[in-house]
Amino acid sequence: MKRLNKYKQKVLDELHKAFHEHHSDRQIALSFSIGVFITALPTLGTGFILFFVLAKAFTWISKLALIASAIVLNPIVKPVFWLASINLGGIIFTRQITFTTEPETVLAYLIVGNLVIALISAVIAYFFALNAVRRYREEGLDIVEELDEAVEEKASELE
Repeated sequence: MKRLNKYKQKVLDELHKAFHEHHSDRQIALSFSIGVFITALPTLGTGFILFFVLAKAFTWISKLALIASAIVLNPIVKPVFWLASINLGGIIFTRQITFTTEPETVLAYLIVGNLVIALISAVIAYFFALNAVRRYREEGLDIVEELDEAVEEKASELE
């Protein structure tokens, strides 16, 4: 029981730190946008390594915004991005809808189409996140209190 309480307190402490990071609206939005760009790419999970490197290299990057982007573009959604990327890449290369099973061609279509879709998604994500952060801050919502309550509720269920 003591161990569970200690763990619960550690989670709460980390949540408080994370939500009280001093990032500007634009920094959070840009962090989310970068995360969407990286997550949209067919990195097969290695994007998280890049998240770690970026978060360590640049103090202005919001770690929470990076993680949030990975939640949005989850493994269920990514295949749709990849299929759309292959089709878009085929259109870019051939100027028409093309079907091919040649691995090199499919890979080329995927990479080119995916870069375009990832870039467009990142721009949209930036403005979405910027608007969301500004609304959150203007309305004075206290997500930390809500998370505290949720964590305490889950902890009491485990007891």
